[in-house]
Amino acid sequence: MKSKKSFFKPAVIKQDFRQHGWVSIVYFLGLLFAVPLGILQLASQEYILFTDYDNYLKVNTEIQVLLYFSIPVAAALLLFRYIQSESSVDMMHSLPIRRETLYVSHIISGLLLLIVPIMITAIITFFVANSIEGFDGILTLSDLLTWTCLTILLTCMMFAFPVAVGLITGMTTAQAILTYVFLFLPIGLVSLVSYNLSYLLFGFTPIFIEDKLMYLSPFIRFIENWGESEPYSMVELVIYTGITILSFVLGLAFYRYRQLERATEVFAFSFMKPIFKYGVTFCAMILGGTYFSVSGTLNWNWIIFGYIIGALIGYTAAEMILQKTWRIFHLRFLTGFAVYSIVFVAILFSIKTDVFNYETKLPRMDQIEEVYFGESYYLQELEDSDIDIDPYSDSKLYIQDIRNLHEEIIQQRDFIEKQKDDIHLHQLSAVFVYRLNNGEELKREYQIPVNTLQDELKPILEASDYKMNLPEYLQLQRDDVINIQVVPYGPSNQHNPVMITDEKEISEFKKAIEKDFLSQSADDVVSTATPWAYIEMGYKPTNSDTNYMLEGYMVDWKKSYTHVTKWLEENDYLEKARVDEDDITKAEVTYIPHNSQEDVYMTEEIFESGENHATISDKETLSTIIYHFSEYSEENTYYVKLTLTDGNVWYGSIPTPHLPEDIKSQVQ
Repeated sequence: MKSKKSFFKPAVIKQDFRQHGWVSIVYFLGLLFAVPLGILQLASQEYILFTDYDNYLKVNTEIQVLLYFSIPVAAALLLFRYIQSESSVDMMHSLPIRRETLYVSHIISGLLLLIVPIMITAIITFFVANSIEGFDGILTLSDLLTWTCLTILLTCMMFAFPVAVGLITGMTTAQAILTYVFLFLPIGLVSLVSYNLSYLLFGFTPIFIEDKLMYLSPFIRFIENWGESEPYSMVELVIYTGITILSFVLGLAFYRYRQLERATEVFAFSFMKPIFKYGVTFCAMILGGTYFSVSGTLNWNWIIFGYIIGALIGYTAAEMILQKTWRIFHLRFLTGFAVYSIVFVAILFSIKTDVFNYETKLPRMDQIEEVYFGESYYLQELEDSDIDIDPYSDSKLYIQDIRNLHEEIIQQRDFIEKQKDDIHLHQLSAVFVYRLNNGEELKREYQIPVNTLQDELKPILEASDYKMNLPEYLQLQRDDVINIQVVPYGPSNQHNPVMITDEKEISEFKKAIEKDFLSQSADDVVSTATPWAYIEMGYKPTNSDTNYMLEGYMVDWKKSYTHVTKWLEENDYLEKARVDEDDITKAEVTYIPHNSQEDVYMTEEIFESGENHATISDKETLSTIIYHFSEYSEENTYYVKLTLTDGNVWYGSIPTPHLPEDIKSQVQ
């Protein structure tokens, strides 16, 4: 005997097509305009490089993004809109149809309304692309199948997710808002929490978390990679498939147990109300703390004030939304906020007192396998590079030096935290990454005061393991350099860049740069003196997709680079390669106390604010000044105005020890 149970009702599907078939038409017209018509438009252009459009996602990408993340959501809102209306939901559920059958029927309707336009568009696109000779061999059938499958997956996910969201809410407006909130909430929440932890926890680094943030949102991930033939990895595709299936299953469960009388309420399930209320409170709280931390210095009184105001605003807004009235100020309101406040204070206290020893944790020497020390940005670039480079060092001596520095930083924590916002203090931003024997990594980041910790920094900055990870050194290792430009620093136009194109000279010059670079002292590495020039390398054009680290990165010709200076002099390039004392007619000096100016980059304004000025014209003193001249410095108090032979002026500063005593006495 046949079972009378059915997983779907054709009559319901037909009714959905009558009511909402226009959604399918709009989706089809949008896809038709974006892809096949977009290809025809490209082919009709007079100047076009067809290889720039080697996959279908590169054709009208903005329109495709808009369609994939809006039309499926609209379909979900429309197909399940009846469940958010008291009269409609009563009428629909008075029919002799099981809830599961209704749910599955609407899901089938939505999938057909959305997938059929994609399939028709794919067929039309196939014939259009094959009719254009320029795309022959570029837009292949494999590319079209990839585009079709990816589009179907994104469409299904963006349909299933708002369906599940809609079944926990009782309002269509709330369904639409929460859908997009949940899409961006993970990336926003992790970003705000990591930023707050960066000033709550000494040594916490959000850099490596921020690098992975885009993976938390399929929308952001698509935007970030829309120029690639495969914007999502296989793992991500499996995850999105899982999210789609899970959303359909959760939607069915919510539909089965949903109380019909909850229509028009913000949430149809009671368990969602405290989650929403305290979730909004938490998000508003960390947003308030973030605002008051970035709008001024990291003053703890203002940050706590921001936390309190943010939490109060968030809690009040959440209560008003849930109760749909502004009359919420009663004992239960105060009790709920007090409970939240107690929990938050306990968490904040545990963080600030370092209950879990995060700030003082330092691995033993026998636990450390490899280490990296340097700019976090450089490490990210090295790891993302296609070149086989290991930025980590297993040298025991180097590891010990880095560990000694780290230990001293922990001991000097109070001083470093007090001084980190001092713009007049010369600081080095560095990340410590320890790879441990058990496979774990320990990561910390600090603003290191150079003068305070110069003894601990010296062996690290002078080590080849540190220097060989710097982008300047890595640029010198490339063998595809076809020219080198030496561009003098300064405002003068009388020196054009020196161009070196001879292959032998390029090889010799690179060797001279490398010698000086690897022989730098710690003082040279952290010196704020303006270099003689920057050295820019040009490379052979290539069609390779190899991702070189920081391609085109400038190499400074520092004033301590004796081998570079000697080579340029021997090859008659030196005179035109830099601004020296022979290009200066005079120097004017003034004294500016540290606390008189905040912006170190406004050197002209700082110089003009000086009360007393002294003029220098003898070549020996001018030679000393230009050698130690710094265009921008946080520490110097003597500011200089250089007048060049071509009439240009150059503002900067000079360290106190390198200025004659008689000049100091004149300007103070």
